Amino acid sequence: MSFPSRRLALGLAALGFGILGGWTAQAQQPDLSGKTVMVGIHNRSPWGYRDKDGNVIGYHPDLVRAALAPLGVKKIEFTVADFGALIPGLLANRFDIIASGVAITPARCQQVLFSEPDLSAGDGLLVLKGNPKKLHSYEDIVKSPEVKLGGGRGTENAKNALAAGVPEDRLLLFPNNEAVVSAMLAGRVDAATLSAASVSGLMEAGGMNGIERALPFKGYVKPDGQEYMMATAVVFAPKDKELQAAYNAQLAKLKADGTMKTIMAKYGFTDAEMPPKATTAELCAAKP
Repeated sequence: MSFPSRRLALGLAALGFGILGGWTAQAQQPDLSGKTVMVGIHNRSPWGYRDKDGNVIGYHPDLVRAALAPLGVKKIEFTVADFGALIPGLLANRFDIIASGVAITPARCQQVLFSEPDLSAGDGLLVLKGNPKKLHSYEDIVKSPEVKLGGGRGTENAKNALAAGVPEDRLLLFPNNEAVVSAMLAGRVDAATLSAASVSGLMEAGGMNGIERALPFKGYVKPDGQEYMMATAVVFAPKDKELQAAYNAQLAKLKADGTMKTIMAKYGFTDAEMPPKATTAELCAAKP
């Protein structure tokens, strides 16, 4: 049985959590010893995925392990789902946490709780070897009516492509990266929009013969003139404010002692991908 979707009675309120899930001055660390936490991932490098031996690795799984260990959690079980099925799965109690590169958006904040931000990443583009269509921006795709673009179902990057003017009938959506890459190699699409981090992860993982990253690539430019950068975080169900608060307290420690930066470096992230200064509350309240 897992915490908290299986309704284990931990008495967290008695340990000092406030009505809004924040820590009080006398708060104690909750004891989750012996509890199993179910975590949803979408099997995408570098966010959360299974390696060739079946082990779950990735930036967010490593971060969650580091944050939950001091709370006494000894067992974490991972469930793989399509990206678009992660939030519905969380709300249906299939797992307790999503740890797989989910961006904080006002729309998602209406459905779920986010931890504080833990990374920033912009749009990226996969193209065929040699970039025969010379695609270096969404604008290039818009101006080339013969170009078809692939994207992940439910991702912000696919939404950004539409917002940048890519016609809906030229954007094909797929459940995962493997399906997008297969579609490119089969000639169904000419390019694929993913987060810059996901594109880098795929290229570093190898096995991408015939495909490369489009460099440079200019992503979606928002109405305020700033290029889109997503802030990622771990996701919790609305009823789990106590778990969110406990996680945030540990995440703050991982940021302060350098552990988060070490995990970032392990997966190829640099200072350019450090989380924004904005808080989750500010990002949730931001205008689209």
